[in-house]
Amino acid sequence: MITSGLRLRRAGYRTSPFVGVTFAAATALALGFVVFAGCAGTSPDAAAGGGTGVTTGGQQDIAAARSTIESGGVPDPDSISVEGFLSEHSIPVDMPENPGVLFATTSVAWNKDFDAFTPLATVQIGFGTTIDEASFQRPPLNLCLVVDSSGSMGDLVDERSRTSKLDAVKIAIDRLLGKLDGLDRVSIVTFTTRSSVILEGAAGNDATAIKTALDPVEALGGTDLAAGMRRGYRVAVEQSAAIRSDRLLVFTDALLTAVGQGRVAAFIEVMQEYADENIGATIFGVGTDFGHEVAYDVSQVRGGNYFFLSDYDRIVSVFNEDFDFLVTPVAYDVELTASIPIAFDVEGVYGIAADEPLPRVLELTIPTLFLSSRQGGGAVLVRVRAGGLVDFEQESLVAQLALSYTTPEGETIVYPPLEATLPAGLDPTAAESHFESDASRRAVLLLNTALVLKSACQDVFGSDGYFDWDYAGRERAAERLTEFLPYFDALGEGLEDRVSPTSRTLSAERALLERLLANIRG
Repeated sequence: MITSGLRLRRAGYRTSPFVGVTFAAATALALGFVVFAGCAGTSPDAAAGGGTGVTTGGQQDIAAARSTIESGGVPDPDSISVEGFLSEHSIPVDMPENPGVLFATTSVAWNKDFDAFTPLATVQIGFGTTIDEASFQRPPLNLCLVVDSSGSMGDLVDERSRTSKLDAVKIAIDRLLGKLDGLDRVSIVTFTTRSSVILEGAAGNDATAIKTALDPVEALGGTDLAAGMRRGYRVAVEQSAAIRSDRLLVFTDALLTAVGQGRVAAFIEVMQEYADENIGATIFGVGTDFGHEVAYDVSQVRGGNYFFLSDYDRIVSVFNEDFDFLVTPVAYDVELTASIPIAFDVEGVYGIAADEPLPRVLELTIPTLFLSSRQGGGAVLVRVRAGGLVDFEQESLVAQLALSYTTPEGETIVYPPLEATLPAGLDPTAAESHFESDASRRAVLLLNTALVLKSACQDVFGSDGYFDWDYAGRERAAERLTEFLPYFDALGEGLEDRVSPTSRTLSAERALLERLLANIRG
């Protein structure tokens, strides 16, 4: 049985053919049953969703892992991160009274997580904004496009169409042009082991100048990403103006982890140097995913975020739906302190980096929060284990939260303290689950899904991190996924399949699990 204490708050959102369709109905559609879907639903889960959201910097998707699974393979487990997975979903957040431009909320669940030894309480810390998507206008931009033109960019990103990585970059920039106007400025730097400035300060609506500069660029030579970025930053500084926000858009297939940590450190150092001058950077992995560790390093630089451009659909999604948001930071230097009572032990922190071993006072830092077309994708989830001191007949304090951040204008905001509590009368064994809201149930479902996807891939790859078609590992992975599917169905029962037009659907995530299972079974 699932209990719910959702406090309803209606928020506006644009409708979609699948918004308002429950997960069960969407699954039926996928199985070939005829189900009539009317207008957008008004369930609690949908009512809280939609609108503009907030997400952390760093990895914004698990597109590389999805591409591998859809191609019949098993992805490297490092390509699957909880924060990347969550960023592809809307997790509705309730708006508090007097919220301000940026706000935080908490919601608590008590249930049996799939791979957990004991029942766990999950504290969902969600970030939201009162910025209205319909009326939002990003500031004018001073962009420097830093394009990798090394020889490997001539490799194909799509075999069927014979599209190269460099072709894909040109297509992506062509999509970008539809989002720019005459107030924006665009410069372009190409790089191999040397860099060249091929365009400076063109108006954002001067498509002829921008495309003419890119047309003759060919894929030749080696790669020095740090040097190319440094040249790009210098051009951005030269073109900087008070009315514009400065940002690098970097397009590269650089296999940074394959060539050693020296090159990773070199380009992160350049990012950090210019972040101190308020120049952000968005890194686009083209055809090759940088991996979770490099994406994490990017996220730890003020104003940094990372996307993987796997195919044409992903290019369209990023530049049509996400562009205005991915270049718009709403908060810097977010400091989140979660104090956990002695009656509970911290089992895990997800969606944000935390030092091991996990203490009872968690001091967590998010260098940048960006706007997002999906609500709650920037959620931080803290899982705690209840000890013998917890009296389930009484209300239990699970966490006390303190939050502060710096606005883009440099003002420090200290948010009122938050408390996360479990109500009295819960089943200590979690035979009956408790979810404070449909949003907390969705967050728990997505967290478990991300962890199972990653764990199944780890089973196949083995403890040494190298792909190994070891029979025992494959059987363990197949068993894990097979047992998780009914858990997914039970937890997803009654939830909206999609709560915003740009969010991934629950039915698509279930199909992804099934496809990975089929790939592992061969």
